[in-house]
Amino acid sequence: MNLKVIASPQHLLRRWWPLLLSCAYMLHLAEEWWGGEGFVAWTARALGRQVSPNRFLVLNGLVWPLFTFLTVLAIKKPALLWFPVTFSTVVVVNATLHVLGSFASVSYSPGVATGLLLYLPVGTFGLVAGWRQLPQPRFGLAVLLGILIHAAVAVIALA
Repeated sequence: MNLKVIASPQHLLRRWWPLLLSCAYMLHLAEEWWGGEGFVAWTARALGRQVSPNRFLVLNGLVWPLFTFLTVLAIKKPALLWFPVTFSTVVVVNATLHVLGSFASVSYSPGVATGLLLYLPVGTFGLVAGWRQLPQPRFGLAVLLGILIHAAVAVIALA
């Protein structure tokens, strides 16, 4: 008799937790779009440069599925474990910038709530997990790549 072993919730969470990054990203986008005056209007007012609605939608419409696809690949292929670290870095940087933007503008930066409540905990978890599982040079490169990706997205968004 061949009995299939059902994975425990802890095993499933240990393997599939990176998908929480993609879920957090989707909720974060919803807050940026519908929260307060919306991130598009907030950037125009607070930064003096608007992220156009079309650019916001196209950029995130490309990045979210790509990041989700790469996250699933990383779950399936341990050699790509660096990607959740990169993704975690992106969300931690983004959350930090939302908090700093709120303080600097003395206003609600749409995205700050999900940044604090979702991005920081899940992103920090991802960074700690990566720190423990990856060789230090690979971890450092993954973090650097996350910082560079966030910077590139910001430049494209505000161009």
